[in-house]
Amino acid sequence: MSLVVILSLGGALTSGCAISQPSPPAGEQLVSTVTVSQAQRDERLPIADEAGVDESGIDTSGLPFVRWGGTIVGVSNLADGRTMLEIVSRPLYSGGRPIHDDRSDGRFMAELDQFLDPEIVKPGRDMTVVGHLNRRTRGQIGQSSYVFPVVSVQDYRYWKKRVPTPPRHFPHWNTYPPHAFSDPFWYDWPFPPYPPRHLPHRQ
Repeated sequence: MSLVVILSLGGALTSGCAISQPSPPAGEQLVSTVTVSQAQRDERLPIADEAGVDESGIDTSGLPFVRWGGTIVGVSNLADGRTMLEIVSRPLYSGGRPIHDDRSDGRFMAELDQFLDPEIVKPGRDMTVVGHLNRRTRGQIGQSSYVFPVVSVQDYRYWKKRVPTPPRHFPHWNTYPPHAFSDPFWYDWPFPPYPPRHLPHRQ
C-alpha cells in the first residue's frame, strides 16, 4: 500500500515539474544561423532586379530571421521614404558588435521602412540589424555583378568607433625631470630614482 502511495506521489511530482517549465514568450524570434553567402544561394528567396522593389506582397513567415552586422558602404534614400543600406558583413561578438579582423562573408542589403539621414548613417560606420530575409536583389560591385540578400529590418543599432588605449609602462630611469635629483620632497612610488643630493639637516 505504501509503495503505491510513493509511486503516485512520484508521478505527481514529475507531472508538476513538467508543468512548471517556462514557455517561450509570445512573439519571440529564433535567430537563424544562416550566413550571407548561404542566403545568396537560397532558392526560397525570390530575386528582384531592383533594390527598391516593394516587398509588401512577399510572405516572410517561413524565411530566416537573422542578426547580421558589418560596415556600411552605401546609403540610398528611396522616393517612398525607405532607406536601403549596403553593408559589408563581418563576424559579430556575442553582444552584436562587428569584429574587424579582415573576415567577411559577403555583402547584403538592409531595408528600413524609414528615412535615415545619410550624414549620420554614412559609409564607414558599423551597424547591426535584425529582421527577416525577404528576397535577393541583383546589383554590382564595381564592374562585377553581385546578388545581395535583403533583410527587412525590424531593429538596428549603430556602433561608435573604439578609441585605442595607449599602452602603459613604468617610467624609465632617465625619464624623471631634472628637479628630481635636487628636490628632497620629490619622490616617485615606490622609491626615489636616486638619493637626493641636498637632504634637510636634522638638529
